[in-house]
Amino acid sequence: MTLLIGTDDGLYRTETVPFERGDPERVLDCGVVTAARSWDHTEGVFVASSTGAYRSRDGGLTWEDLGVPLGDRFWHAGQSEVWSILATADGALYAGTNDPYLFRSVDDGETWTELKGFRDLPSRGHWESPIDPHYARLRALEAVPGRPERLIAGVEAGGIHLSDDAGQTWTDRRDAIVDDVHQVLPISEDVWLATTGYLDHNLENLGLGHAVGEGGLWRTTDAGDSWNRVDTGNDFSYIRCVFVHDGTVFFCGGEEAPPAWVNDDHEVALFESTNFGRDFERVPFPGEPHEIVETWAVRDGDVLCGSGLFDVPDQRDDVEGRIMRRTADGAYETVGRVDANVSRIEVVSA
Repeated sequence: MTLLIGTDDGLYRTETVPFERGDPERVLDCGVVTAARSWDHTEGVFVASSTGAYRSRDGGLTWEDLGVPLGDRFWHAGQSEVWSILATADGALYAGTNDPYLFRSVDDGETWTELKGFRDLPSRGHWESPIDPHYARLRALEAVPGRPERLIAGVEAGGIHLSDDAGQTWTDRRDAIVDDVHQVLPISEDVWLATTGYLDHNLENLGLGHAVGEGGLWRTTDAGDSWNRVDTGNDFSYIRCVFVHDGTVFFCGGEEAPPAWVNDDHEVALFESTNFGRDFERVPFPGEPHEIVETWAVRDGDVLCGSGLFDVPDQRDDVEGRIMRRTADGAYETVGRVDANVSRIEVVSA
């Protein structure tokens, strides 16, 4: 099984784990990788990044640019970025950008159409990113198990929103959860998890700053109508990713938001739960005390995760990306290092 490693400096590929430094081959020069995904119902593996969206049909050896519209909206490099990608069982492809915009393709990525109904959400005027020029990002796009026509969109920062007609029209659910949504993970038709950060527009508008928001890991049992925080009391509540495998829930949190990561003015913690969030146990891992785990995957039965420091404006020369494996006794071990922060990993057939 091939491991694709998305970093702040493109996409790497390795067929062996563990691996030595320098062994993975960079197969895609695409800037920051924001998503790497595959689905049983769709051929190939997909990557979203700061330069666009791509697809490979040969296990990550070669890549085609899907041509998601980037336009000329102002952003770091003068263009927008692709932050999320989704393939649904009916053959449609979706891509979300910053600002944010939502696009759909029904011809395997040959052409794309903007789903302008996403612009009509009432709370859109309140969406914002903490990073200049403050355009929000459509960071999460998901389909709901058992409801192929229902889509979930998570906005950083702008809450969670739902569509019941494949993205044509949307229902605003911003008030149901904190603004700063990083990920939505549907477990079943009605039960979903969401990870959040610290940007709170209401508090920011009062002059209190964004780093006082609640953050945390949230759960809905009524398909997004209401959300409850499941890690109440956790000081490490800036959370990018939650992962569920074989009855265990995993997440890593920081006690501070990314501005504190520049000079390591923060600490992180890794947690596991075997009772779906009723209790969490903190577990040690090689990336402590500063590396944030943002991505998980399963390869040949082993749980793998990747870590680093993200959203640091100038990538630090003294920080490398790390791939870790969870051993049979529940310990974590380093199985590989790459030169840049690991933002996404995905396992595909070679």
